Amino acid sequence: MMRTQLEFYMDEIAGKLERLFELALHAFMQSMQAFEDLDAELASKVRDISDDVEELANKVEDSVFETIARRQPVASDLRRLSTYHIVSYNLYRVGRYAYKIAHIVDLAQGLEHYKELESLPYLAGLAKQTLGIAMKALLENDLSDIDELEKLEAESDRETEEMFEEITEFLRKRTDITQMSMFYVVVGRYCERAADQAFAIAERAIYAVTGKKKKLGLAYKREDAGLH
Repeated sequence: MMRTQLEFYMDEIAGKLERLFELALHAFMQSMQAFEDLDAELASKVRDISDDVEELANKVEDSVFETIARRQPVASDLRRLSTYHIVSYNLYRVGRYAYKIAHIVDLAQGLEHYKELESLPYLAGLAKQTLGIAMKALLENDLSDIDELEKLEAESDRETEEMFEEITEFLRKRTDITQMSMFYVVVGRYCERAADQAFAIAERAIYAVTGKKKKLGLAYKREDAGLH
């Protein structure tokens, strides 16, 4: 069966969105590597990639608006196009977190890590997993792994809490690590925010696929609340 022009344009936008995801994720993971190594040269490359992320996000937005104006989609197609538009912004935000982490690398020049970086790479890995699950749900209409996001968020929360406790313990013993400690906290927050964008994407994926809105990230919060 031949595809309609609307289907052709929607597939084209989905392809751009997939490339945007790959680019934003690459920028974010490279920024984390730059911070781990305090590599100013890599940080500079990350900023260039982040600019590419912004440019591609704008192209997705333009394509969505053009398709709506020219093809006049209705019902599920319009719902999906609006989702593509919102998700392009979510991925743009991930690119901006990468840009900001790269800037922190510049600020940290002349400093050194005072402990092995375990939590931050782990948190970045969790963010990568959550983003992958969310984008698979959207691009492949596959919601089978959505429940895994709840577990990953709970894991991320626990790791972040443990990292903050470890930093606090170091600060009790040393007075020369305040600035680097602040950088650890800020970079950790950017990892959390990247995972938050994954939840936003997953919620939009559910809406695009089912037409129903669902709030994610609540199940394990309720479970944790019951433990206190």
